[in-house]
Amino acid sequence: MTGKLLLQGMIAGLLAGIIAFSFARFFGEPQIDRAISFEEALSHKQLNGEGGHHHEGDAGGEVFSRKTQSGAGLLSGMILFSAAMGGALALVWSFCWQRTGPRGARALALSLSLGGFLIMSMIPGLKYPPNPPAVGDPSTIGYRTGLYFSMLLVSAVIVVTVTWSAHQLSQRLGGWNAALWGGLAGMVMLIAACMLMPAVNEIPEGFSADLLWRFRLSAFGTQLTMWCATGLLFGLFAERTLRKPGHRYLAEGC
Repeated sequence: MTGKLLLQGMIAGLLAGIIAFSFARFFGEPQIDRAISFEEALSHKQLNGEGGHHHEGDAGGEVFSRKTQSGAGLLSGMILFSAAMGGALALVWSFCWQRTGPRGARALALSLSLGGFLIMSMIPGLKYPPNPPAVGDPSTIGYRTGLYFSMLLVSAVIVVTVTWSAHQLSQRLGGWNAALWGGLAGMVMLIAACMLMPAVNEIPEGFSADLLWRFRLSAFGTQLTMWCATGLLFGLFAERTLRKPGHRYLAEGC
């Protein structure tokens, strides 16, 4: 049964990847085009001896055309990532089903998908947000990647701790109060982590703040769309599986 759920999770992720691609294509790609235009203008200044620092993407020609990157490249990347996350969601759902709340199949799937969004995107992005082309020094990419994955681990610890604490406290305080206390503990942990982790600021002079803001919103929006669509679709698949005869053990908990 776990294998069937894994397949359903990957299918849900694949479909969610197509939905997220549509969102990214409409909202994110125009911001990337604007950032590339700024990057090309900056490179032109550097070639003409007007100074400035080199940023990501300054050196080397394009391996793939911009049309390929924003079309087939983006679509394939979104599908592969979301299918993998859908499979991971299905495995976690199988473990949590009727071991933790909520009890509904769709509600649990959506709750887990929102947890995935917090761990993989929102929480680490609060400290190290996504950046468009032209933002970031290529010489520090390894350092920045290490910081991001460290924040990713911190995010997982925060979400798991908050969920476990709220579940334990719900017996004494009730669901609503337990969620509030768990959320408060998570906020304290997040603030402490953001204060302790080193800051990174490599935005070039003259880069549009409006462009940076719109790009980051579109990046978070793409991830939120992907995770929500995956959770909703997988929850629907799982609920239908539970209703079929012969799956009594699954309905009682994996």
